[in-house]
Amino acid sequence: MTGSDIPPLTALRAFEATARLSSFKAAAAELFVTPTAISHQIRQLEEYLGVRVLDRTPRNVSLTPKGKELYEATVSGFGEIRRSVARLREVENSKALTLSATTAFLSHWLVPRLAEIRRILPELDLHLHASETIVKLHPGEIDMAIRYGKGPFAGVEATPLKIDTFAPVCSPRLDITDLEDIRRVELIHVDGRTAPLPLPDWPRWCSEAAISGVNTTVGLRFSNSMHAMQAAIAGQGVAIVSLVLATDALASGLLVQPFRQTLSGDIYHFACAPGIGTRTDIETLREWFRQELNVPPLLGP
Repeated sequence: MTGSDIPPLTALRAFEATARLSSFKAAAAELFVTPTAISHQIRQLEEYLGVRVLDRTPRNVSLTPKGKELYEATVSGFGEIRRSVARLREVENSKALTLSATTAFLSHWLVPRLAEIRRILPELDLHLHASETIVKLHPGEIDMAIRYGKGPFAGVEATPLKIDTFAPVCSPRLDITDLEDIRRVELIHVDGRTAPLPLPDWPRWCSEAAISGVNTTVGLRFSNSMHAMQAAIAGQGVAIVSLVLATDALASGLLVQPFRQTLSGDIYHFACAPGIGTRTDIETLREWFRQELNVPPLLGP
């Protein structure tokens, strides 16, 4: 389809208003032009189509059969445009936004920081949506998401925020100070991970740390990282977790990172539905996430 396939928009607007109001004068008043201008637009439309769309008499204006067909199409088309504009204005003016992220990210990282979001965006009504799968983003429904992966992500505007890293963590009560201590403690495994690849598990960590003789097939097993981290906090063993998700537990001293050896992970991204990325509140949120995720970690007491 090209521009020449559609009659001029001004002519269609003049036609739709004239047909709806049955009057050149009333249509002119609605569109803030003169009746002569309306008449000219109708003639231009009829010349373009090669058919008469209106029957004119000194007292009346009525639709021809072809004009009735065109009127029904313009009513439908302009109506859909009006509804779309109304929805876009509603979304643009709305103070409510919904952010989707994994349960672990929301629980361990974002929820403890909600007060700071309220401070910088006091009028924002932020809704949180927990999902372990990628959800489709659409303005007015799920507006934004924290996505984890290498990217790019189709159908969204995504900005890299932070490269994730993984490392063994444990309760300070275990008093682990040396690589040799790994052989005497319980290893905690997360069996439900699907990312990043290669998986940040014990065989990979032992290989990169150049430590041998560790039986990485035994230990406590959990289906998600939240349970593994809670087990580590409880002193039940050593777990390999995301240092982003463990930030607060490490800062408070609930967990310690006994070894410097880390494993590379994927990237946290801020994603939003197409067309809303320039909203001031979304730009503010995006920058806040970027800054907060890159704050240097604090060591516990």
